[in-house]
Amino acid sequence: MSVLVGCAPERSGRHALALAAGLARARGEEVELVHAVVRSWPATPGAGDGEFRQWARESADESTRRGLEELALLAPDVVARTHTVEARSTVAALHEAIEALHPSALVLGSGAHGALGQVTLGSTANALAHSSPVPVLVAPRGHRTVTLDRVVAAWSPADPPELLAEMAEFALEAGLRVRAVTFGRAPHGMYPPEVGLDVEDEVFEAWQTQAREALEAAARAAGLDEGDASLALGEDWLDAVDAVDWEPGDLLAVGSHGGGVLRRVFLGSTAAKILRHAPVPVVLFPG
Repeated sequence: MSVLVGCAPERSGRHALALAAGLARARGEEVELVHAVVRSWPATPGAGDGEFRQWARESADESTRRGLEELALLAPDVVARTHTVEARSTVAALHEAIEALHPSALVLGSGAHGALGQVTLGSTANALAHSSPVPVLVAPRGHRTVTLDRVVAAWSPADPPELLAEMAEFALEAGLRVRAVTFGRAPHGMYPPEVGLDVEDEVFEAWQTQAREALEAAARAAGLDEGDASLALGEDWLDAVDAVDWEPGDLLAVGSHGGGVLRRVFLGSTAAKILRHAPVPVVLFPG
């Protein structure tokens, strides 16, 4: 198998290349650089359409050339192949590439509007994150690390145990360590003042007990050791994400709800909140 990455000359494309190189190196796979050529629509019989298509092809050739050069600098030991796919949109082109190449994962860059070090989904990444049949990795802006070491697998009792097992398998296939984490937010303000804060504390403590037991059971089912599972709690989702002892080379694995038999990615509300505060690249798994 291989790691597929959308090839683009802009900064977000370079960040995706770094992440793709790291994943391919860890998995012992090659990188497939795919550049989308968007068809002009509606097609016209005149020379203008032919000139546009020629320009688009030349742009694709230049972009893939620069992508190969960037990969050679980042990871000279990783083999890369290039592809140009013509379709009605970038999203459609990458879907066609996935169907033709059968990659282990799709790697994308964050949107240009995000802050440095932040994972944000641009329009293409957002569409693919909601329709990809394979795990989607999103690199934060400024990402340049090509060495991966650990997958922090976000799992909650609302997720099926099989999701954690899939995350663990993805990590172990790449020789990466696994840390299973259930994120939780203290429910202050859940009850009216006259009820008292003691009730909130009791409810939260009961939830922690149940969540820890469920997480440890799912971790055992996934073949993980008991010490590889823990809760990450905070006053809000940012605090909860910060509670993890993040390390260089980490990936945050986030699951999803829905998708049915097509097994496509649909981010649940909690997963989206965790992703918003992720300080490391994110891998999105079909739910």
